[in-house]
Amino acid sequence: MKTRQYPGIRSIVFVLLFFSYATHAQVQSKNPAQSVEQQKRLELMKSKGPEASLTILPCMLAGRPFDRLTEFVGLLLEQKGLKTIELGQSAFTPAEKTSMTALADSLAGFVKLHPVTTEYVLYAEINGNPQTGLEEIRTTVLDKTGALVWAERQGSEDEAVKKLEAKEPMTFSMLLVERLAPNLGLTEETAKAAKPGKMARLMDERSGLPPQSERDPLPQRQEEMKKLGGKATMVVFPVRSGGAVDAGAAKALTTLFNKATLCKATQATQSPLLKASQADPNEQKILWDLAREFREYVRNNPPKTKYALYADYIFNPQNWEQGFVHFVVCDAKGEWVVVDFANSHHPDYQSVKPTSIDGCNSLLLKRLESYLK
Repeated sequence: MKTRQYPGIRSIVFVLLFFSYATHAQVQSKNPAQSVEQQKRLELMKSKGPEASLTILPCMLAGRPFDRLTEFVGLLLEQKGLKTIELGQSAFTPAEKTSMTALADSLAGFVKLHPVTTEYVLYAEINGNPQTGLEEIRTTVLDKTGALVWAERQGSEDEAVKKLEAKEPMTFSMLLVERLAPNLGLTEETAKAAKPGKMARLMDERSGLPPQSERDPLPQRQEEMKKLGGKATMVVFPVRSGGAVDAGAAKALTTLFNKATLCKATQATQSPLLKASQADPNEQKILWDLAREFREYVRNNPPKTKYALYADYIFNPQNWEQGFVHFVVCDAKGEWVVVDFANSHHPDYQSVKPTSIDGCNSLLLKRLESYLK
């Protein structure tokens, strides 16, 4: 039975937040040459591997600190095997248009004024502007005394940036970690041995994920629904699209389900507008908050059908990559059967490229079919 993996962070929301920020100029600055002393410090850090301890200062996105970005970088490093990670509370804000050397010097002064409890400290910034998008990432690692250990800039002229499929905060964060990990002595082997730690627990809290005991029964319930095939009865509630009720979308979904013989679908007479936020930076939390609210609604308003479905859409008519399709299927007792989402990082979403209600409906059908056929 298939299970679904849910990401901790949605890059699309990052992008929307980025374009609300003021422009932060990128700096065409070469990476500084390493001194003999710095090379020795780097080799020492590398030799520690997963046992090294690291404080991540608030990561900067277009000139402003963004805690979700910082947490995501921490999670990626933990997944690479790093065991001890702390999140710095004080943001370091360098002067604009500063060179990498000047950046490291300024950061050293900051670390001396704001001592860390770990052996090393990481500062990273992702820069760009609303006209050209994100174009540059600058990363600096110091030891706890403020001595430079590793620094690198990757810009639009560098191959690593050119190869990014999408210029988004999430992809730049992944690039950051891929470049930094070997210098921390983190390898494929350390990643295989990595265990969820402080960062994973933090992301679980952010994600709104229910306890594992509530998620474990879903595959069996999906199998039971699959066995019923076209005999399963399901009521389809009006879709929440952009925060408003759309009964027409539910009617169209009902037709699609019946035509595909997925189930015997009927349109709900009630039109509940669930209040779970569509705006949280973490899409997984949006999904599970909706799932909890719909579960409660079904328990208080048991349907006469075997199953009930509620869908939640965000889409941009001009840009198919900006949006999501969420849906929740509960049984008549209000127990979750399917809790699913799709966004621009999923093959199904990429194949449909939804820019309208009809596109979102088609994508939902495709996703539901993956569970039931």
